[in-house]
Amino acid sequence: MVKKLFVLSGGGCRGFAHLGAVKALQEHDIVPSMISGTSAGAIAGVFLASGFSPDEVREIFNDKLKISMLSWNGFKLGLVSMKNIRLFLEKNMRYKTFEELPVPFYVTATNFKDGSQQIFNTGNLADTIIASSSIPVLFPPVVIRDIPYVDGGISNNLPIEPFGDKKDEIVSIYVNPVKPFSPEASVFEVMDRAIHLGFREKVSKSAKGCHLYIEPGELSGYGLFDIHKIPEIFDIGYNYTNALLDKKS
Repeated sequence: MVKKLFVLSGGGCRGFAHLGAVKALQEHDIVPSMISGTSAGAIAGVFLASGFSPDEVREIFNDKLKISMLSWNGFKLGLVSMKNIRLFLEKNMRYKTFEELPVPFYVTATNFKDGSQQIFNTGNLADTIIASSSIPVLFPPVVIRDIPYVDGGISNNLPIEPFGDKKDEIVSIYVNPVKPFSPEASVFEVMDRAIHLGFREKVSKSAKGCHLYIEPGELSGYGLFDIHKIPEIFDIGYNYTNALLDKKS
């Protein structure tokens, strides 16, 4: 087995491609010695760092995760409550704190006061994962030690910082390829495009020099909330990574 440092981006339901990619990596004898993730990458990462296999995680979410878990929060700091998602995570995670995890794990969230990147690797897992996944306007910030935090992708959607001095050991997985521009795009497609174009420059700098960079282009056809397409998204990550690794071998 070859141990590498895994970095997992945000991307909503496209994050299930992380699981497929990691399955392919494991089949090529590449496993994580440490994991850094944000948003969807933090959700996938905590299960992988807990010792679940990618297939086990897929089954947990495919069987139980429903869009109906998202409930109206009113006109507050976020339109949709994350309460049921938090309960879902707490019920299915094996551990409650970073310190208990078998694989060291780092989560990026964004300080909603000053916009800075905050990396967590101690304390309560559910708090930081929900904070890291809380898209502003849609979801309310999560207050940790008197500071409100939101989606980590805003400050860095490919958080290599915990491993910044070891780039040649990093396997980075980015699940937000940008579609070709279309004047016929819907409002949500335009919003999604604008958000991820804003990430591109920093992501490119983060990815440069990494041992392996994985970005399945086919994911551009999937949205943030395509919960019903989890198996397809998983397979895209798996097939793309398998082909990439076979080409490099």
